[in-house]
Amino acid sequence: MSNNLPIDCACLSWRAFLSAGFAFISFWPALKAQQTPDWMFVLEGSYVGRYEVALEDSDEVLTRDARLDGLRNGKENGFVLQVSTESENGFEKSAQMWSWNDELKMVDIASLSDRQAETSAWFVSSVGLTTTLTRGSSDANNAVIERWRLERLPGQLRWDKSVNMGDGTWLFRWRYVLDEFED
Repeated sequence: MSNNLPIDCACLSWRAFLSAGFAFISFWPALKAQQTPDWMFVLEGSYVGRYEVALEDSDEVLTRDARLDGLRNGKENGFVLQVSTESENGFEKSAQMWSWNDELKMVDIASLSDRQAETSAWFVSSVGLTTTLTRGSSDANNAVIERWRLERLPGQLRWDKSVNMGDGTWLFRWRYVLDEFED
């Protein structure tokens, strides 16, 4: 009888190991799909504040009211954003879907503004409280490097856009300075 006990325990342990392995394998696609990087979670929630845009051929900055609302997308790999910015005719609204492409380690952003859809892929660099998204783009019919910088401070989100014409100088285009909003 004592000879059967170690064999039965070994079989039981082996079966438990296989069961755990099969359970892990069956949940692997769900785990892999939820690879949203930590920095993206700053997009979740509601923020209100101001939008500042550089006026062309001037050092002046125009300031408007703004709101950003972000929710996780259904695939749990990104966020859906609604951005509302004050204009002369009320508020302009745009929608964006930020999805993490785990294979390329990039962010795919699909945006809808004035019934026009645009999709772009962004390189990501994240250090501390600041995340930088970079891509090739155009500005005033010139090829540029476009940079968005997201900075999460206590109770505040800052999001700005700058462009580089290739000379190493970054030119400010716009900025959101938003505080957390709670109903």
